[in-house]
Amino acid sequence: MNRKFALIALAALALISTGCGKKEVPAGASGSAAAGQLVDNGIIITDAPQSAVLVGEKFTLKANHSSGNAKVEDVVWSSSNPSVAKVNDQGKVLATGSGNCEISATAGTLSGKVAISVNDRDPGKDEMGHVGNSKLTHGQNNSSTTFSIGNNGWQGEIWYQGGNNSMTYYDNGTFTAVWSGTSDFLARVGYSYGMDTRVTYDTMQYDCYFKHSKKGSAGGYNYIGVYGWTLDPLVEYYIVDDWFNKPGANLLGQKKGQFTVDGDIYEIYQNTRIQQPCIVGTATFPQYFSVRRSARQSGHIDVCAHFKQWESLGMRMGKIYEVKYLIEAGGGSGELDCTYLFFSDGKF
Repeated sequence: MNRKFALIALAALALISTGCGKKEVPAGASGSAAAGQLVDNGIIITDAPQSAVLVGEKFTLKANHSSGNAKVEDVVWSSSNPSVAKVNDQGKVLATGSGNCEISATAGTLSGKVAISVNDRDPGKDEMGHVGNSKLTHGQNNSSTTFSIGNNGWQGEIWYQGGNNSMTYYDNGTFTAVWSGTSDFLARVGYSYGMDTRVTYDTMQYDCYFKHSKKGSAGGYNYIGVYGWTLDPLVEYYIVDDWFNKPGANLLGQKKGQFTVDGDIYEIYQNTRIQQPCIVGTATFPQYFSVRRSARQSGHIDVCAHFKQWESLGMRMGKIYEVKYLIEAGGGSGELDCTYLFFSDGKF
């Protein structure tokens, strides 16, 4: 009997030492965290998402004393991996890439962490659709009509020469563009900074996620992708991911090179427009093109990758006037229905 009780006592001690008496690895510790789990060493971080967020999403964290609800002062915020999520000195977080990381808050001897999980966007599978109020504009012949898109800071624009054309746009940035009998038609949505811009390509990170369908025809030239202008120098640029008929060298000018990004090869061209209409009236200016080898109707465009590649080939980029997702049709009668559109400029 004494031996039996001794064995029971040893088993109880083993249970205490390996179970209830063991200090648990805090939820959110490196390598084991799920989104929203915390490490609390005097600071409790609140308002963190409890599940994975998508690239480009933003949210603001708060740091409170774990002994109560009092706000912690003089907090220093940091991210274990800014390529997944970055944080500023006010606790604002921007999801920048897929993966997992920890956001930390420290103040003297106090600290806290929260795990953040980020998933990449997949416009081919993710649902978006036309969300929010819809507005219809027919624009004005030979004049640019611009308008704000929802409350996301984007601008929409329609411009054309002749014909019967329209653009229906929604609060979330999606839109439908229709053209008929026009010699040139453009509809676009994205960032616009105006003539007094101080935005340079190397201080931003532009990402565009899109999905569209199309029907009809679009004349002798047409481009679907990212479009914009720079100032000082004046440049018109296109990143062409889709088309009704693929643009040829007669439209694109001199081939400057090629590179691989976003899963395919883009061929790079430079053309010169002599005394043509532009954002400053009439001028002579270069056009830069990146044209994808294979057309696609959904995906991600790493816009700044093209900017940097152009620069490396001696194709100078100026201050950013605009960065927008575009359909341009040089005629015909057709329709583009953009059912997924998300832009991020890398800013909080």
